[in-house]
Order: sequence, then structure tokens, then C-alpha cells
Amino acid sequence: MVDVIVVGAGFSGITAARELSSKGYDVLILEANERIGGRTYRTNHKGKTFELGGAYVHWIQPHLWAELTRYGLNVVPGEGGEVSEIRLLSEGKFHTFDLETGYTLLTEAYHALYTADPQPSEVLPFPYNPLSHKKWIDYTNHSLGEQIANLTLSQLQYDLLNAMLASDMSASATDAALLEMLRLRALLGTDDFSKLADVTGTYMIEGGTIALLNDILADSGAQYRTGQQVAHITQDDSRVTVQTNEDEVYTARIVVVATPLNTWANIAFTPALSNIKTQVSKQHHAGTGMKCFIHVQGAIPELLGLAPEPHPISLLTSYSESNNGTWLVAFGPTAPNNFTVEWAQHAISQLLPQVEVTDVFGHNWTHDPLFLGTWANFKVGQLEHLSTLNAPEKRVFFAGADIALGWRGYIDGAIESGIRTANNASNFLRIESNHSQVG
Repeated sequence: MVDVIVVGAGFSGITAARELSSKGYDVLILEANERIGGRTYRTNHKGKTFELGGAYVHWIQPHLWAELTRYGLNVVPGEGGEVSEIRLLSEGKFHTFDLETGYTLLTEAYHALYTADPQPSEVLPFPYNPLSHKKWIDYTNHSLGEQIANLTLSQLQYDLLNAMLASDMSASATDAALLEMLRLRALLGTDDFSKLADVTGTYMIEGGTIALLNDILADSGAQYRTGQQVAHITQDDSRVTVQTNEDEVYTARIVVVATPLNTWANIAFTPALSNIKTQVSKQHHAGTGMKCFIHVQGAIPELLGLAPEPHPISLLTSYSESNNGTWLVAFGPTAPNNFTVEWAQHAISQLLPQVEVTDVFGHNWTHDPLFLGTWANFKVGQLEHLSTLNAPEKRVFFAGADIALGWRGYIDGAIESGIRTANNASNFLRIESNHSQVG
């Protein structure tokens, strides 16, 4: 029996393992995949390297930046150059703008959104303690879609804004809570919409996300085993038993569940999880969109292509040139069942007519049973359960980017949650050991 079993080898799980190992605890990590990283996934395809999941980082994200500093890792600009034109699909018509005109329309649309009540300073004045100021309760049932529908915008501006928000949230604006957009604004500390793009789509870790993951894992000294999909977690007064779907059994004093929120309901817990945890897991958070890379023949200008819901691609931009064409990266609020050339050809045809798709590459996070979603943004009414989602259930603790207090859904949030949960777990183990010694 070990002291701690960590279920899941994404950033939150590996960070929690390092923190607990550093306090002298014996830690075993169980990972269902044959790789580490969770929803960060750096891999190769036809001789080119891609980050299929979380990829972008920024110095405004404190927990992440502390880790990069700790391990001496640098950031570099991601692939893709300066945008030279903006293309928009609006009411079935194709519009092209030069950069100045397009950004003016976007700036005006975001200004309308950001000046509408409520303001982040009123609702979420402490973004890393989001439930501390009870004003947020007044807006828990408001969706982002309702908010933008009430703005006074031209149709072009509405469609531009809808497309940008669907990409940022990896979700339909109808599903995403208004409080999630307010949270991002509070974290950014500015109403300059371009800052969000700078933070979430510009800089990458030199050597990729795997470079930081490997450093944290090596620093932890924890044992880890891949190909171990956990099916059942049973606890009693003295220990926790973890059983995999291949009937392998492990025991520990405590367990840290660091798997995606949307998958918790697929693990059998004995005793059962709290009703709230089960309910929210089955409900899923709003992030059920997609990210993929599409290869087309010919050279494509440095474009930003945008399309509002229900178009399958909300944002399309140039990624890199190849010997016989161009790689584009696409984001959308709804994932297809499969990424196929036929799907991609249809999806980009209205933004790039007469362009031939030759390849598409991505990981379908939303339909992968180990994830069941992309990065987390809460649905209407889910923020009120944040404390319960983070609360341990006796010997079972919970961590993950999906339940982070600050940069929820981002690498920074995963690291934050891993550190916080490890502290709570360590306190539990320390108190238990003290009681045992006294007894």
C-alpha cells in the first residue's frame, strides 16, 4: 500500500504528485492513456509537430509562470504570422475586411459587451476566490448568449463577436455562463479584447507542453503506470482501494482524482459521490467544442476566418506552410463525430471557397470517453457548485483544470488545482498520522 494514488497524469495530477512526494509521501500515478499530459498532447503527423490540446501560455498566468521559472523553460511565439485579412460568414454571405476595418468592428463589438452590466469588479473582485463576493449569485442563471443578444450591434458585429466567443469558450454562447466571461476579464485585469488573444493564442513553451510535464514528473520521483483506466474507487475508514477496468487492484491511504470533471460519473465510487458532483459530471461543462488542423492545397494568406453559430468552424487561421500547401488551425463550438477530409471540406467551404482540403488532423476530445470535453467553461448555474466540486469526500480528493478557481480550463488552472489539492491532502495525512501516534 502506498500513501497516495493519483488518478490521471495531466498537469494537475502530476503537479499534485510532485507536491505530495516532496513532503515525503509515497505516490503512485495511474494513467488510462499510454502517454502523460491529459488534454495537452504534443505529437507528430507527417513530419510536423502539433499541439492537439492545450498549448498556449502567458506570463500573466502566475502558477504556470512559476513552473517555467522553476525549470528554466522559455516561451516562444507560436506558429502563424500576422493576420493580413479578416473573413466573416454572416447571414450566408461572405465578407472580407482589411485588418483595420475588421479590428474596428471587433473593438466596437467588444466595447459594447464589456461596458454592459455587470462588471467583473462588482461580481468577481477576487478572481481566485470567486465565491467570496455574493453579488455573483444575481447572475448565476445568465448565459453569455443572452448577454450578447441584448447588445445593440450590427449583424456583422454580432456575428464577429459570436464567432470569437464560441472559439474562446469552446462552446455555444447559449450554453456558456455569463460569469465565465466575467471571470476571464477579471483575471486579465483589462477590457482590451486583444489581450485575451495574446494570452490564449500567442506564446508556447519552447519544446512544447511535454517539456514542462517531463520536468514536473521527473522532479516528483513518483511511480507511474500508463494503460491503467480506473473503474472503481472504494474507501473505508483506513484506506482506499482502486480497481482498473482490467481488474488490477491498488491500495493507498488516500486517492487524488485528477481526471476531467465530465468523466467522474463514469467511475464507480463506493460510497457514492455526492449528488452535486455526480449531477454536474453527468450534465458536463459547456466545453464540448473542437480544435483541429486542416491541410489545404496552395498558399493561403495570413487570414482570420470567422463564422457564427451554428457553423461548425467558428475560427480558422493560418498555421504554417508546407511543401505543397498550408496548414490551418480551426476551432468550433461543437465537435463532429469524426475528423474527416469530407467534414473539413464542407466546414471550410464557405470561408475558403474553391480550396481543396487534403488532410485533417486532431484529437476529438469531446468524443473521447477519457475526456468527454475540451477546456472547461461552466454552464449556467454550475459556478455555485464550485466549492462542492473541490471538496474532498473523506479519503478521496479532487483536482483538475476543470475545477480550478482562477484560470479554469487552462494549464495554469491545472497547476493551481494540483498544488491546492496536494496541500489539503497533505494536511489530512499529517493530522491522521499525528492522531495515530497519540493513540
